[in-house]
Amino acid sequence: MKKIAYIVGGILIGIVISTTSSVLADGVKSLVGKKVTGEYTVVVNGTTLSDKGAIIDGKANVPVRGISEALSADIKVEGKTINVTTNNIQSEETSVVSNKYVGRSKADLEESLSIFRDKILAPNLEGKTTIEEEIAYYKTSGMKPEEYAARTKALEEYNERIDKARAEIADIEAAIGATK
Repeated sequence: MKKIAYIVGGILIGIVISTTSSVLADGVKSLVGKKVTGEYTVVVNGTTLSDKGAIIDGKANVPVRGISEALSADIKVEGKTINVTTNNIQSEETSVVSNKYVGRSKADLEESLSIFRDKILAPNLEGKTTIEEEIAYYKTSGMKPEEYAARTKALEEYNERIDKARAEIADIEAAIGATK
């Protein structure tokens, strides 16, 4: 009877451990199973780094420590954020590296560009036009100060979203240009 109890207990413990570990594993983002295109030599301003870079799932992965040392930058880790700062004037080459879209496939970039233009920029431009028309109408018909303040705030919010969308579109277009 004790053997059966031990066997059942072992099975139950095994089920609990396997279920818990799979749930925990789902929350951990890992590179295991990702497609690695290869190992690449990294060259920064003509200097070859000793550490290698890799393309993993179409994205360039480079050694931050090596690049920061080559660019005379400082690295600080604060919580889950790695801050890289440099006192050098940012060149066009380093601005391409900071573009989060660089390294993606051309099809992915074109899809992102389409989404930003059609689903984000266009509706915000339409909303901005509507608010501007409302402000113009209410100015001639005697708008209350609180209505004017609300419309101007909405207009400012549209302008911020439009500026952000245009900046993202510019980054995507730059990344597309780099893929050609």
